[in-house]
Amino acid sequence: MIKLIKVADLIYQNIEPKFINVDGNEVWNIPTDPEDLKNCLMDTIGWIVSQNIVKTIGGANKKDASATKAITLLAKLVSALNPDTSKLTENEKNAYEKLLALANAGYSDSTLLNESLQAVIDQLQWYAEKINELNAIDTNSLDALDKLIAFAENL
Repeated sequence: MIKLIKVADLIYQNIEPKFINVDGNEVWNIPTDPEDLKNCLMDTIGWIVSQNIVKTIGGANKKDASATKAITLLAKLVSALNPDTSKLTENEKNAYEKLLALANAGYSDSTLLNESLQAVIDQLQWYAEKINELNAIDTNSLDALDKLIAFAENL
């Protein structure tokens, strides 16, 4: 049984690759062309990663907060390099100073930021591992469809 597969814009959960209908005909729930199935599995892996990142980081508010904390941390690091801010516009100077004020208040010292970054790292590592496994399957081999189905069943 395939726990999850994305075919085009549809997500299927807990499906068998094929079944026998009432007329005794074999009906496939997934693409039977190895190259098409491989592309679906690549898409599936990407979809799983994006869902896991969103699940770990949380909603848009946490994602935005995490991004703001990262920007604040970068401003703090840039400040340590004593940059020449004379070429900044007044709005840019004001924004930079506000970012530094946030950083100095401890805004960038954040568990949320660390957890968000770690979630992205973990998911990208898993993505790379699975894509490498998938790319190792030769879609021209005689057993390609069986190997791809086994891969899908183990995702």
